[in-house]
Amino acid sequence: MTIYFVAGEVSADNHGAALMRSLRELDGELHFVGRGGPQMKEAAGEQFKNWISEAAVLGLWEVLRKYGYFREQFHEAVQEIRESKPDAVVLIDYPGFNLRLARALRTQARQQKVIYYISPQVWAWNRGRIKRMAHFIDLVLCIFPFEVDLYNQAGLRALFVGHSMIERLQGGKSIRSAIQI
Repeated sequence: MTIYFVAGEVSADNHGAALMRSLRELDGELHFVGRGGPQMKEAAGEQFKNWISEAAVLGLWEVLRKYGYFREQFHEAVQEIRESKPDAVVLIDYPGFNLRLARALRTQARQQKVIYYISPQVWAWNRGRIKRMAHFIDLVLCIFPFEVDLYNQAGLRALFVGHSMIERLQGGKSIRSAIQI
């Protein structure tokens, strides 16, 4: 089974690598392809593209300055997915790129399974967007428990998977000791 991942910033790279390692523990035969950062590349292998140093941008001006790059990467990702025919595509955070990619995949490859991990915080800035997302995303993996009901009520299947940072704190140090660091 092949899963194509897309992450565009450091935090998504960390979450994506943790997800890959967890999935690999469940099934050692999984094959990961796509684009992310150094952590995901290490978890996936050589065929994984490390694009974070170029993709992680702040502010509208930086996005506009790199518009040509993002357009090229977008079309390249769509082409890679179309050609490799992965069993699923996992989009991690990075809504400016990933929501457009999900929409394009639904238009061009209707049968493609699209999973969104660490969804956009639509509950904070635009709840109406959830219904639109339901048209091109098959499953949302939520890091906050309250998100599940918001997505499910709009007809978008959602599962609570937890937040890896909280799990790390609970597994190793207490929150109190983490704050003192």
